Amino acid sequence: MPVYRKPTVDSALQTQLLFGECYQVLAVNSGRTWYRIFHEDSRMGGWISAKSLKEISGGDYQNFLNQDYQIVTSPIAAIEYLGTNLYLLPGSRLHFSDLELFNWQDHIGFTGTTRSHALKADREQLIDIALKYVNAPWQAGGRSIFGLDEMLGFALIYSIGGYNWYSDHLPGRIIPFNHAMPGDLFIFHDEKTAKDSFAIYLGMEEVLWMDNRIKVSDLDEWQAFLKNNQSHQVVLEARTVVV
Repeated sequence: MPVYRKPTVDSALQTQLLFGECYQVLAVNSGRTWYRIFHEDSRMGGWISAKSLKEISGGDYQNFLNQDYQIVTSPIAAIEYLGTNLYLLPGSRLHFSDLELFNWQDHIGFTGTTRSHALKADREQLIDIALKYVNAPWQAGGRSIFGLDEMLGFALIYSIGGYNWYSDHLPGRIIPFNHAMPGDLFIFHDEKTAKDSFAIYLGMEEVLWMDNRIKVSDLDEWQAFLKNNQSHQVVLEARTVVV
């Protein structure tokens, strides 16, 4: 579901919400055709069309936030509901509770793979999640294999693995660069432009990163690319996220 910076489809895409993600309504325009929302997980906001709005009670909303859920990990998944196939992207959520509009066990045929969000992915599992996005093209505000924003995309990968990454707070803790292990996060910070570029360390001096698409290359290529395209005031940081 697209979330726009302003209440018009001509506005920039702020982010995208995936199936099952929760949000709060903060405001509505005078014609009640656009709603300004707040996404709990990323702590980002924006505007959605009234056609996209799905209302639930405040109590149900809190239950959805506090209960565990299954998160889709396969590149494309599908659920069958009342004879209709709903196609789901990685990161989509399936809330297994009595609050759902349908009973998971009795009424849905599911094709794909999921994992419990309450269980943190280990390093191997996190890398497996990340590699599913190889060749995903860059798209500002995108959060899918069909178009991925760099910061939002890396945040989504860690979120699928059970690790929170908020828009105003980087995950994990800083470690010496030479102590990095597979699954750790590399950040290339341009102090002049305040722009961050990200990579996930895969081991064996390889990283997964965003050029015009998500790609895998050796660490030296990533560093050389960034140094050639950014100012000289740069800081390279490593953070461990996996516990």
